[in-house]
Amino acid sequence: MRRVDKLIWPTRSLITGEQIAGPGLIEPEHWSKIRFLSGPNCCRCGMPFEVLHEVADAFLDEECPACIARKPGFDRARSVFAYDDLTSQIVLRFKNGADRTGLKLLARWCAEYGAELVEEADVVMAVPLHVRRLRARGYNQSLWLAAAISRETNIPLEHHILKRLKNTPSQAGKSANGRRKNVEGAFQIGEKHNPFLTGKRVLLVDDVYTTGATVEACSRVLKRHGAANVDIVTLSRVVSPVDPTI
Repeated sequence: MRRVDKLIWPTRSLITGEQIAGPGLIEPEHWSKIRFLSGPNCCRCGMPFEVLHEVADAFLDEECPACIARKPGFDRARSVFAYDDLTSQIVLRFKNGADRTGLKLLARWCAEYGAELVEEADVVMAVPLHVRRLRARGYNQSLWLAAAISRETNIPLEHHILKRLKNTPSQAGKSANGRRKNVEGAFQIGEKHNPFLTGKRVLLVDDVYTTGATVEACSRVLKRHGAANVDIVTLSRVVSPVDPTI
């Protein structure tokens, strides 16, 4: 059956969208160039440290300078790979092109790279879209990813609790401070959900971590309504000092 399926729906690359003759969803020449964020990294925000792997153990409990200077609103964040010219093709095909090719694989990567977060999570949630943007786009790619992670890990998915009340402008091109101001007060949770959230450890899912402004805003709201812990897992993470247009 699987061979017949491949004849009807040939395997296509997550990066180029072109048909792949061999196994896998990424061409070997592209696979070798993906920067997977396996560590060492900041124990809080997950920003990779530029150190040799041989001394990684020395940094297991260390925070990066940014987290020391300003504690994030979430507890921990982990991402699968660095966002760059190559991996942006995976993200943008998924985010803007509604291409769910390889969604199961992407969810498995998120579960693996965020393994310590997954092990402690009680529920999975996604960063929500405003209802107007959801109607215009027709889908929430972060919810697709969260649902796939839920299926992969058997952690319950809760998609009706966290709401986006403000239809905020795109974060693209804004500074870190500008991004924080843009999403200030954008998210809300009804008081009726407080009993459910109290003491819960939430795994919050988004597609890209840029400055952390959006997931911080969500995390602060979740904690105000009783969540004991909010961890973040994203498919990709910006590690360049320059914000990309995403």
